[in-house]
Amino acid sequence: MTKAEATALRVKRKQQGDSSQCEHRPQSLEEVDLRHSTERYDCMECGEPVAHKNPR
Repeated sequence: MTKAEATALRVKRKQQGDSSQCEHRPQSLEEVDLRHSTERYDCMECGEPVAHKNPR
């Protein structure tokens, strides 16, 4: 999921007036492009960031 896709999900949810709590079950590693990620996981249902990969 790209940063723009996650943002679009958050905006769509807000526009629909969906104030229910998301359980954040499906997650996707946020990607800058096909080869680079931001090391952040976003919920595929609501677009909210849910986890950050720990640096080594």
